[in-house]
Amino acid sequence: MQKLRDGKGMPIITHLMPTDVCNFKCAFCSVQHRAGDSLKMLEIQDYLTQLVDLGLKAVILSGGGNPLLFRDGKHDFNSLVEYIYGLGLEIGLITNGMPLVDYASGIRPPDFETRKTWKGIRPSTLDMLKWVRISLAGWDHLQDRCDTPDLDPSKTTLGGSYVLHDIYDEPADKKHGRVSTQEDVLTPNGRVQYGTDRLPRLKEQMKEWVDRYKPSYVRLLPNCLEPELIPERARILQELANELGPETFFVQVKPPRQPHRCLKGYPHPVANCDGWVYPCDSVVLNRSAHHRFGSAWRICRMRDITKFYSEPIRPNVSNTICPGCVFSDQVDLISKIADGMPAPLPDGPPPLHVNFT
Repeated sequence: MQKLRDGKGMPIITHLMPTDVCNFKCAFCSVQHRAGDSLKMLEIQDYLTQLVDLGLKAVILSGGGNPLLFRDGKHDFNSLVEYIYGLGLEIGLITNGMPLVDYASGIRPPDFETRKTWKGIRPSTLDMLKWVRISLAGWDHLQDRCDTPDLDPSKTTLGGSYVLHDIYDEPADKKHGRVSTQEDVLTPNGRVQYGTDRLPRLKEQMKEWVDRYKPSYVRLLPNCLEPELIPERARILQELANELGPETFFVQVKPPRQPHRCLKGYPHPVANCDGWVYPCDSVVLNRSAHHRFGSAWRICRMRDITKFYSEPIRPNVSNTICPGCVFSDQVDLISKIADGMPAPLPDGPPPLHVNFT
Protein backbone atom coordinates (compact mmCIF):
# COMPACT_ATOMS: atom_id res chain seq x y z
CA MET A 1 0.00 0.00 0.00
CA GLN A 2 2.87 2.37 0.71
CA LYS A 3 4.25 1.57 -2.72
CA LEU A 4 0.98 2.79 -4.23
CA ARG A 5 1.22 6.02 -2.24
CA ASP A 6 4.74 6.45 -3.58
CA GLY A 7 3.43 6.10 -7.13
CA LYS A 8 4.66 2.56 -7.77
CA GLY A 9 2.80 -0.73 -7.70
CA MET A 10 3.71 -3.97 -5.93
CA PRO A 11 2.08 -7.40 -6.36
CA ILE A 12 0.78 -9.22 -3.28
CA ILE A 13 -1.26 -11.93 -4.95
CA THR A 14 -1.99 -12.97 -8.51
CA HIS A 15 -4.80 -14.92 -10.09
CA LEU A 16 -3.45 -17.50 -12.51
CA MET A 17 -5.90 -18.99 -15.00
CA PRO A 18 -3.86 -21.74 -16.65
CA THR A 19 -6.61 -23.05 -18.96
CA ASP A 20 -10.11 -22.22 -20.12
CA VAL A 21 -10.91 -25.89 -20.67
CA CYS A 22 -13.87 -26.85 -18.48
CA ASN A 23 -15.98 -29.95 -17.92
CA PHE A 24 -19.11 -27.93 -17.08
CA LYS A 25 -21.30 -25.37 -18.82
CA CYS A 26 -22.85 -23.42 -15.96
CA ALA A 27 -25.84 -21.17 -16.52
CA PHE A 28 -24.33 -18.41 -14.38
CA CYS A 29 -20.78 -18.58 -15.78
CA SER A 30 -19.47 -15.25 -16.99
CA VAL A 31 -16.95 -16.92 -19.34
CA GLN A 32 -19.36 -18.52 -21.81
CA HIS A 33 -17.06 -18.14 -24.81
CA ARG A 34 -13.86 -20.17 -24.54
CA ALA A 35 -11.16 -20.65 -27.12
CA GLY A 36 -9.66 -23.81 -25.64
CA ASP A 37 -6.53 -21.90 -24.59
CA SER A 38 -3.93 -23.16 -22.13
CA LEU A 39 -0.74 -21.48 -21.00
CA LYS A 40 2.66 -23.01 -21.57
CA MET A 41 4.55 -23.96 -18.44
CA LEU A 42 7.43 -21.76 -19.55
CA GLU A 43 5.07 -18.77 -19.77
CA ILE A 44 3.88 -19.42 -16.24
CA GLN A 45 7.41 -19.83 -14.91
CA ASP A 46 8.60 -16.62 -16.54
CA TYR A 47 5.58 -14.65 -15.26
CA LEU A 48 5.79 -15.88 -11.66
CA THR A 49 9.58 -15.51 -11.49
CA GLN A 50 9.21 -11.84 -12.42
CA LEU A 51 6.50 -11.29 -9.80
CA VAL A 52 8.45 -13.08 -7.03
CA ASP A 53 11.30 -10.64 -7.60
CA LEU A 54 8.76 -7.83 -7.13
CA GLY A 55 7.40 -9.17 -3.83
CA LEU A 56 4.63 -11.63 -4.73
CA LYS A 57 3.28 -13.65 -1.78
CA ALA A 58 0.46 -15.86 -3.09
CA VAL A 59 -1.26 -17.37 -6.15
CA ILE A 60 -4.90 -18.26 -6.76
CA LEU A 61 -5.39 -20.96 -9.38
CA SER A 62 -8.78 -20.61 -11.06
CA GLY A 63 -10.50 -20.16 -14.42
CA GLY A 64 -11.69 -19.43 -17.05
CA GLY A 65 -11.94 -23.13 -17.01
CA ASN A 66 -11.19 -25.84 -14.49
CA PRO A 67 -7.52 -25.51 -13.44
CA LEU A 68 -7.39 -29.21 -12.55
CA LEU A 69 -7.52 -29.89 -16.30
CA PHE A 70 -4.31 -27.96 -17.06
CA ARG A 71 -1.95 -29.80 -19.40
CA ASP A 72 1.20 -28.76 -21.25
CA GLY A 73 3.09 -31.74 -22.56
CA LYS A 74 4.52 -33.59 -19.56
CA HIS A 75 3.29 -30.86 -17.22
CA ASP A 76 -0.05 -31.09 -15.44
CA PHE A 77 -1.76 -29.64 -12.37
CA ASN A 78 0.61 -31.54 -10.08
CA SER A 79 3.76 -30.10 -11.60
CA LEU A 80 2.17 -26.63 -11.74
CA VAL A 81 1.44 -26.66 -8.00
CA GLU A 82 4.85 -28.13 -7.21
CA TYR A 83 6.57 -25.35 -9.14
CA ILE A 84 4.58 -22.57 -7.44
CA TYR A 85 5.10 -24.14 -4.02
CA GLY A 86 8.83 -24.37 -4.74
CA LEU A 87 8.92 -20.60 -5.20
CA GLY A 88 7.81 -20.20 -1.59
CA LEU A 89 4.35 -18.92 -2.59
CA GLU A 90 1.07 -19.73 -0.87
CA ILE A 91 -1.52 -21.35 -3.15
CA GLY A 92 -5.32 -21.20 -3.22
CA LEU A 93 -7.52 -23.19 -5.60
CA ILE A 94 -10.97 -22.53 -7.04
CA THR A 95 -12.45 -25.49 -8.93
CA ASN A 96 -15.71 -27.28 -9.64
CA GLY A 97 -13.97 -30.60 -8.95
CA MET A 98 -13.92 -33.69 -11.14
CA PRO A 99 -14.27 -37.48 -10.62
CA LEU A 100 -12.62 -38.81 -7.46
CA VAL A 101 -10.38 -41.83 -7.14
CA ASP A 102 -8.68 -43.71 -4.31
CA TYR A 103 -5.09 -42.55 -4.54
CA ALA A 104 -2.49 -44.72 -2.79
CA SER A 105 0.72 -43.04 -1.66
CA GLY A 106 3.71 -44.52 0.11
CA ILE A 107 5.15 -47.97 -0.42
CA ARG A 108 4.81 -49.79 2.91
CA PRO A 109 3.06 -49.53 6.28
CA PRO A 110 2.90 -47.28 8.25
CA ASP A 111 3.76 -44.90 5.40
CA PHE A 112 1.09 -46.38 3.17
CA GLU A 113 -1.90 -44.10 2.83
CA THR A 114 -5.05 -44.21 0.75
CA ARG A 115 -6.88 -40.93 0.23
CA LYS A 116 -9.75 -39.75 -1.90
CA THR A 117 -8.37 -37.29 -4.39
CA TRP A 118 -9.28 -35.92 -7.78
CA LYS A 119 -8.40 -38.19 -10.66
CA GLY A 120 -4.74 -37.68 -11.50
CA ILE A 121 -4.05 -35.35 -8.57
CA ARG A 122 -1.60 -36.62 -5.96
CA PRO A 123 -2.21 -36.32 -2.20
CA SER A 124 1.12 -34.49 -1.89
CA THR A 125 -0.23 -31.87 -4.30
CA LEU A 126 -3.31 -31.33 -2.14
CA ASP A 127 -1.09 -30.76 0.89
CA MET A 128 0.61 -27.83 -0.86
CA LEU A 129 -2.66 -25.91 -1.12
CA LYS A 130 -3.46 -23.36 1.60
CA TRP A 131 -7.15 -23.43 0.75
CA VAL A 132 -9.57 -24.98 -1.71
CA ARG A 133 -12.94 -23.52 -2.66
CA ILE A 134 -15.29 -25.92 -4.40
CA SER A 135 -17.75 -24.28 -6.78
CA LEU A 136 -20.76 -26.42 -5.94
CA ALA A 137 -22.12 -26.29 -9.48
CA GLY A 138 -22.20 -30.06 -9.90
CA TRP A 139 -25.66 -30.09 -8.32
CA ASP A 140 -26.95 -28.26 -11.40
CA HIS A 141 -25.61 -30.81 -13.86
CA LEU A 142 -26.37 -34.38 -14.80
CA GLN A 143 -23.69 -35.59 -12.40
CA ASP A 144 -25.68 -34.09 -9.49
CA ARG A 145 -22.64 -34.28 -7.23
CA CYS A 146 -19.79 -32.08 -6.04
CA ASP A 147 -16.63 -34.11 -5.85
CA THR A 148 -14.43 -33.18 -2.90
CA PRO A 149 -11.08 -34.77 -1.98
CA ASP A 150 -9.77 -35.82 1.41
CA LEU A 151 -8.00 -32.65 2.51
CA ASP A 152 -5.80 -32.47 5.58
CA PRO A 153 -7.46 -29.70 7.65
CA SER A 154 -4.16 -28.94 9.37
CA LYS A 155 -2.74 -27.94 5.98
CA THR A 156 -5.67 -26.91 3.78
CA THR A 157 -8.82 -24.92 4.49
CA LEU A 158 -11.92 -26.17 2.65
CA GLY A 159 -14.74 -23.90 1.55
CA GLY A 160 -17.70 -24.08 -0.79
CA SER A 161 -19.53 -21.61 -2.99
CA TYR A 162 -22.97 -21.80 -4.59
CA VAL A 163 -24.63 -19.32 -6.97
CA LEU A 164 -28.42 -19.12 -6.92
CA HIS A 165 -29.55 -18.82 -10.53
CA ASP A 166 -32.14 -19.83 -13.09
CA ILE A 167 -31.19 -22.22 -15.88
CA TYR A 168 -32.45 -21.26 -19.32
CA ASP A 169 -32.64 -23.95 -21.96
CA GLU A 170 -30.43 -23.19 -24.89
CA PRO A 171 -32.28 -22.08 -28.04
CA ALA A 172 -31.75 -24.40 -30.97
CA ASP A 173 -29.76 -21.80 -32.91
CA LYS A 174 -27.24 -21.31 -30.08
CA LYS A 175 -24.04 -23.33 -29.76
CA HIS A 176 -22.42 -22.00 -26.58
CA GLY A 177 -24.09 -24.14 -23.92
CA ARG A 178 -26.72 -23.16 -21.43
CA VAL A 179 -27.29 -19.44 -21.62
CA SER A 180 -26.76 -16.99 -18.79
CA THR A 181 -29.27 -14.21 -19.23
CA GLN A 182 -32.88 -13.78 -20.25
CA GLU A 183 -31.72 -11.64 -23.16
CA ASP A 184 -30.10 -14.75 -24.66
CA VAL A 185 -33.42 -16.60 -24.80
CA LEU A 186 -34.49 -15.75 -28.32
CA THR A 187 -37.07 -18.44 -28.92
CA PRO A 188 -40.63 -18.35 -27.52
CA ASN A 189 -40.49 -22.00 -26.45
CA GLY A 190 -37.45 -21.60 -24.18
CA ARG A 191 -37.90 -23.31 -20.80
CA VAL A 192 -36.59 -22.12 -17.46
CA GLN A 193 -35.56 -24.11 -14.38
CA TYR A 194 -35.98 -21.64 -11.56
CA GLY A 195 -33.39 -21.63 -8.81
CA THR A 196 -36.06 -21.07 -6.16
CA ASP A 197 -37.83 -24.26 -7.28
CA ARG A 198 -34.60 -26.22 -6.67
CA LEU A 199 -34.06 -24.81 -3.16
CA PRO A 200 -35.59 -27.73 -1.20
CA ARG A 201 -33.31 -30.21 -2.94
CA LEU A 202 -30.32 -27.86 -2.72
CA LYS A 203 -30.86 -27.40 1.00
CA GLU A 204 -30.60 -31.13 1.58
CA GLN A 205 -27.52 -31.40 -0.63
CA MET A 206 -25.82 -28.57 1.27
CA LYS A 207 -26.56 -30.21 4.60
CA GLU A 208 -25.14 -33.52 3.40
CA TRP A 209 -22.01 -31.87 1.98
CA VAL A 210 -21.30 -29.90 5.15
CA ASP A 211 -21.91 -32.92 7.40
CA ARG A 212 -19.57 -35.06 5.32
CA TYR A 213 -16.69 -32.69 4.54
CA LYS A 214 -16.82 -30.19 7.44
CA PRO A 215 -15.91 -27.08 5.38
CA SER A 216 -14.88 -23.89 7.15
CA TYR A 217 -17.51 -21.97 5.19
CA VAL A 218 -20.08 -22.12 2.42
CA ARG A 219 -20.59 -18.91 0.48
CA LEU A 220 -24.02 -18.28 -1.05
CA LEU A 221 -24.45 -15.56 -3.65
CA PRO A 222 -26.93 -14.40 -6.30
CA ASN A 223 -26.12 -14.57 -10.00
CA CYS A 224 -24.14 -11.40 -10.82
CA LEU A 225 -25.26 -11.57 -14.44
CA GLU A 226 -28.84 -10.71 -13.44
CA PRO A 227 -28.35 -7.65 -11.21
CA GLU A 228 -32.06 -6.81 -11.11
CA LEU A 229 -32.69 -10.08 -9.25
CA ILE A 230 -29.84 -9.72 -6.73
CA PRO A 231 -31.79 -8.10 -3.84
CA GLU A 232 -34.58 -10.70 -3.78
CA ARG A 233 -32.21 -13.63 -4.23
CA ALA A 234 -29.96 -12.27 -1.47
CA ARG A 235 -32.97 -12.18 0.86
CA ILE A 236 -33.84 -15.79 0.02
CA LEU A 237 -30.25 -16.90 0.50
CA GLN A 238 -29.98 -15.13 3.84
CA GLU A 239 -33.00 -17.03 5.09
CA LEU A 240 -31.35 -20.23 3.88
CA ALA A 241 -28.05 -19.37 5.60
CA ASN A 242 -29.86 -18.60 8.85
CA GLU A 243 -31.62 -21.96 8.68
CA LEU A 244 -28.56 -24.02 7.74
CA GLY A 245 -26.24 -22.34 10.24
CA PRO A 246 -24.65 -18.86 10.05
CA GLU A 247 -21.48 -20.21 11.67
CA THR A 248 -20.78 -21.97 8.34
CA PHE A 249 -23.04 -20.35 5.73
CA PHE A 250 -22.83 -16.71 4.71
CA VAL A 251 -24.29 -14.60 1.90
CA GLN A 252 -22.07 -12.44 -0.27
CA VAL A 253 -23.83 -9.68 -2.20
CA LYS A 254 -21.80 -8.11 -5.00
CA PRO A 255 -24.04 -5.69 -6.92
CA PRO A 256 -22.15 -4.44 -9.98
CA ARG A 257 -21.33 -0.77 -10.40
CA GLN A 258 -18.71 1.41 -12.09
CA PRO A 259 -15.78 2.19 -9.74
CA HIS A 260 -14.15 5.60 -9.79
CA ARG A 261 -10.55 4.63 -10.57
CA CYS A 262 -9.15 1.12 -10.90
CA LEU A 263 -5.70 0.32 -9.47
CA LYS A 264 -6.61 -3.22 -8.47
CA GLY A 265 -4.26 -4.74 -11.02
CA TYR A 266 -1.23 -3.62 -9.00
CA PRO A 267 -1.72 -5.60 -5.76
CA HIS A 268 -3.72 -8.35 -7.52
CA PRO A 269 -3.01 -8.86 -11.25
CA VAL A 270 -4.92 -11.56 -13.13
CA ALA A 271 -3.05 -13.67 -15.70
CA ASN A 272 -5.42 -15.30 -18.16
CA CYS A 273 -4.77 -18.32 -20.36
CA ASP A 274 -4.65 -16.05 -23.42
CA GLY A 275 -1.28 -14.75 -22.21
CA TRP A 276 -2.55 -11.32 -21.15
CA VAL A 277 -2.78 -9.70 -17.72
CA TYR A 278 -6.03 -8.07 -16.59
CA PRO A 279 -6.92 -5.88 -13.57
CA CYS A 280 -9.34 -8.48 -12.19
CA ASP A 281 -11.38 -11.53 -13.17
CA SER A 282 -14.71 -9.67 -13.24
CA VAL A 283 -14.04 -7.83 -16.50
CA VAL A 284 -16.02 -10.56 -18.26
CA LEU A 285 -19.14 -9.44 -16.35
CA ASN A 286 -19.36 -6.24 -18.38
CA ARG A 287 -21.98 -6.67 -21.08
CA SER A 288 -19.72 -5.15 -23.71
CA ALA A 289 -17.19 -7.93 -23.01
CA HIS A 290 -19.67 -10.51 -24.38
CA HIS A 291 -18.52 -13.17 -21.89
CA ARG A 292 -14.88 -12.85 -22.96
CA PHE A 293 -11.65 -11.44 -21.58
CA GLY A 294 -11.72 -8.62 -24.11
CA SER A 295 -8.82 -6.54 -25.40
CA ALA A 296 -10.20 -3.31 -23.87
CA TRP A 297 -9.29 -4.59 -20.39
CA ARG A 298 -5.77 -5.83 -21.09
CA ILE A 299 -2.94 -4.38 -18.99
CA CYS A 300 0.09 -6.03 -20.59
CA ARG A 301 1.45 -9.34 -21.81
CA MET A 302 2.48 -11.76 -19.08
CA ARG A 303 6.05 -11.57 -20.31
CA ASP A 304 6.04 -7.78 -19.82
CA ILE A 305 4.82 -7.70 -16.22
CA THR A 306 8.11 -6.29 -14.85
CA LYS A 307 7.86 -3.34 -17.22
CA PHE A 308 4.29 -2.72 -16.04
CA TYR A 309 5.49 -2.38 -12.43
CA SER A 310 8.49 -0.25 -13.38
CA GLU A 311 6.26 2.54 -14.66
CA PRO A 312 4.37 5.09 -12.52
CA ILE A 313 0.92 3.93 -11.43
CA ARG A 314 -1.99 4.76 -13.68
CA PRO A 315 -5.61 3.63 -13.90
CA ASN A 316 -5.63 0.08 -15.21
CA VAL A 317 -8.70 0.67 -17.39
CA SER A 318 -10.92 3.55 -18.47
CA ASN A 319 -13.28 4.92 -15.81
CA THR A 320 -16.30 4.11 -18.00
CA ILE A 321 -15.90 0.54 -19.26
CA CYS A 322 -16.55 -1.48 -16.08
CA PRO A 323 -20.19 -0.96 -15.04
CA GLY A 324 -20.28 -4.71 -14.30
CA CYS A 325 -17.52 -4.54 -11.66
CA VAL A 326 -18.41 -6.59 -8.58
CA PHE A 327 -15.26 -5.49 -6.74
CA SER A 328 -16.07 -1.78 -6.86
CA ASP A 329 -15.94 -1.32 -3.08
CA GLN A 330 -12.46 -2.83 -2.92
CA VAL A 331 -11.34 -0.92 -6.02
CA ASP A 332 -12.44 2.41 -4.56
CA LEU A 333 -10.79 1.55 -1.22
CA ILE A 334 -7.45 0.83 -2.93
CA SER A 335 -7.72 4.12 -4.80
CA LYS A 336 -8.32 6.06 -1.56
CA ILE A 337 -5.34 4.36 0.10
CA ALA A 338 -3.16 5.26 -2.88
CA ASP A 339 -4.26 8.88 -2.38
CA GLY A 340 -3.04 8.79 1.23
CA MET A 341 -5.88 7.43 3.34
CA PRO A 342 -4.60 5.15 6.16
CA ALA A 343 -5.19 1.51 5.34
CA PRO A 344 -8.06 0.25 7.52
CA LEU A 345 -7.35 -2.88 9.56
CA PRO A 346 -9.98 -5.45 10.53
CA ASP A 347 -11.25 -5.60 14.09
CA GLY A 348 -10.29 -8.67 16.06
CA PRO A 349 -7.76 -11.29 14.96
CA PRO A 350 -6.11 -11.01 11.53
CA PRO A 351 -7.56 -12.98 8.60
CA LEU A 352 -6.59 -16.65 8.45
CA HIS A 353 -4.93 -16.31 5.05
CA VAL A 354 -3.72 -12.73 5.13
CA ASN A 355 -1.80 -12.90 1.84
CA PHE A 356 -5.07 -13.62 0.03
CA THR A 357 -6.97 -10.68 1.54
